[in-house]
Amino acid sequence: MRLLFALVYISFGMWCYFQFGGDTLHPNIGMVVLAALFLSSVVVCNEGFFRMLRGVSYEEHLDELLKNNKAIIEKYTVRNSLVFDDLGTGCNAYLLDVGNKEIICLHGQDYGFEPIDDEPELNQERQFPTEKFSLVRVLKNQEIHHVRPEGRVLKTEFIETPNIKNLYNLGIVLEDGKIYKNVTFSEVLDAVKQ
Repeated sequence: MRLLFALVYISFGMWCYFQFGGDTLHPNIGMVVLAALFLSSVVVCNEGFFRMLRGVSYEEHLDELLKNNKAIIEKYTVRNSLVFDDLGTGCNAYLLDVGNKEIICLHGQDYGFEPIDDEPELNQERQFPTEKFSLVRVLKNQEIHHVRPEGRVLKTEFIETPNIKNLYNLGIVLEDGKIYKNVTFSEVLDAVKQ
């Protein structure tokens, strides 16, 4: 839906440009206008932008989703975990063993849980994965909107160079919030280490 709105926004912007004499200007000006429309569409077509215009904070938005039964809170207990850097997104991928031969993937977002040791004023210990955590999942599109760590931080396997192809062979495609059933943590760990 956001992509469709972005296309309408860009198309309308270019239509206005040509209606108000853009075709008489140098073609490079048209390219600059098009680039500006593309860049501004990232902000304008983001749902957070409209929420900000209404004066609704992120926390109020989450409360509204939960109150209207458009989202649910899921709670998990973590037995084992592994983390690796996904070069495709530049974010960490967390594969968490939540028991009953189920692995949950948290991926593609910067949750801000990793240690910061290269900036003295921002010094932060690793904050995730923890023994327990909860997340807010939007029911309409299954998106994860918030993760809240609870309990002590677990010892985690950090994989420097994971074998993503072996994960795909296990049926694990890195998708944020996806729960993979009938796969054990040892199978996942062996797959990424090979």
